[in-house]
Amino acid sequence: MGKKLKKEAAKLGITSQPKYTFYARPRKLKMKFSKYKPDIAYKIENFMMSIDPSTMSTESGGGRNNTFYFLSTQMNMYAEIADRMAGMIVPNPINHAIQIDIYTNNQDYIKSIVRDINNIWDDGILAHLDIHKLAKKYKVREEDIINAWKSFL
Repeated sequence: MGKKLKKEAAKLGITSQPKYTFYARPRKLKMKFSKYKPDIAYKIENFMMSIDPSTMSTESGGGRNNTFYFLSTQMNMYAEIADRMAGMIVPNPINHAIQIDIYTNNQDYIKSIVRDINNIWDDGILAHLDIHKLAKKYKVREEDIINAWKSFL
């Protein structure tokens, strides 16, 4: 189901726009049917819906891996949030590693989303990143994880 939104975004040329990637851990998880949806996915969805109520969303996966897809044609923006279990199967945010991919030409949208996610924690997201776990799970350099956030905070 999620691949449909990704194909639609590609057809509209949205996925050929600049791609911004961030890595994080959720602070909270909500049970949605048999899946856990991280608070970060809700933040992005709510931001997009506040500007474009016709934002389309879907999800795929189950068990240890879930992906959430959001497409706004009005905003000319596509977001994909991959939530991967990086520990034991327990509904604990510590066991989750998230990759956020956002395609848009509008850096103001990115700044707003980063600010919203950063505000989930009283002391900001940087203090709550498990850099080693994220780097290992997604095979990225630790400094790239930090620099992506710092460039928009």
